[in-house]
Amino acid sequence: MALMNPLSHSNKAEAPSKFEFSSLSSGFSNVTRIGLIAGEGQLPLYVAKNARIQGIDVVPFMVGKDSSKLRDLCKHKGHRIVPGLVGRTLDMLLKEKITHLVFAGKVDKWVLLKDPRIDSIAVEAIRQFSRMNDDAIMLWLIDQLEQRGIQVLPQADFLRELFLPERLLTKRAPQEWELRDARYGFEMAKEMGRLDIGQSIVAHSGMILAVEAIEGTDECLKRAGKVSGRKGGVVVKVAKPDQDPRFDIPTVGLRTLKTMRKAGLHMLVTEANRTLYLEPEEMIAFADRHRMILWSTANPGTPGQSAEASRI
Repeated sequence: MALMNPLSHSNKAEAPSKFEFSSLSSGFSNVTRIGLIAGEGQLPLYVAKNARIQGIDVVPFMVGKDSSKLRDLCKHKGHRIVPGLVGRTLDMLLKEKITHLVFAGKVDKWVLLKDPRIDSIAVEAIRQFSRMNDDAIMLWLIDQLEQRGIQVLPQADFLRELFLPERLLTKRAPQEWELRDARYGFEMAKEMGRLDIGQSIVAHSGMILAVEAIEGTDECLKRAGKVSGRKGGVVVKVAKPDQDPRFDIPTVGLRTLKTMRKAGLHMLVTEANRTLYLEPEEMIAFADRHRMILWSTANPGTPGQSAEASRI
C-alpha cells in the first residue's frame, strides 16, 4: 500500500507511479525500536510515520526547533539535543536503550557557530579533522555510535516512496539550450559532491551562477537569482558519487520551487531514484502552473537527446 503524506489528510496518492514503501532491508527485520535524530524539515515526519506503520517504536531526538507534530506522531515526549554536546547525546541514547538509529532532516553546520557549546569528545574530534566537511563529521559520529553498540540504519529504507524514477514531470519540456545547461550543471554538481562541498548547482547560458555550500540550497538559489537578474537558470541537485544512504540524501520540495520562482529560476533537474521528493503532486502542479520544468533523470544525456523521451 502506498503511504500518504503524514502532514495531509488526503487519501489521494502523492505522485503517479511512485515507489511503494517496502519493509526494511534484510538483516533489519528484528528492529522494533529506533532512535530518530531529527533535523529541520518534513523528512523526520516521514521516517517516523513509516517506522510506526512497520510496527517500530520511535524515540525522537530533536536538533534545533522543538516539533510537537513529531512528538505526537511518535507518541513520545522526545529529547532536545545540542550538536556539539556529543557525550550528552550519547548518554541519552544509552539511557533510552537505543540500539538502532536513523538520521533525518537538515542539520546545518552553521548551528555550531550559533550554538558553539562543545564537549571534550567534540573537541577531540575537531582536532583530528583536517576538514570539517559533512562526510567526515557524520562518519566520525557513526563510528562513535557503533563503538557503543548503536547501529545507524539507512534513512532511505524509511523513505522509499519519496524517490522518483527517470521522467519528465511537467508539461513544459526543456529546449536544447536548457539541456546544455542541465548537462553542464549535472557534471559540475557531481564534482562538487565528490569534493563534499554541496549537492546543488545553478547554471545559465553555459555559466555556473551559484554553488551550494554551508548556506544551504535556498540561499544558493537566492544568490543565483541576484546574479542572473531573475532572468532564468537551471537548478541541478544530485547525490554524491559515493552517497552514503544513512545521511544527507538530496531532497527537494514545494519550498524549493517557490524559492526558485522568486529567484527567477525556471528549471529543476534532479537525479532519478537518488533524490527525495516531498509533496511531488503539489510540486508538479506548481511547476505546470508557473511554466517551470521539473525533470528527474539518471543523466541529462548527450547533445541532441531530448527530455521528451522520458515523458510519460
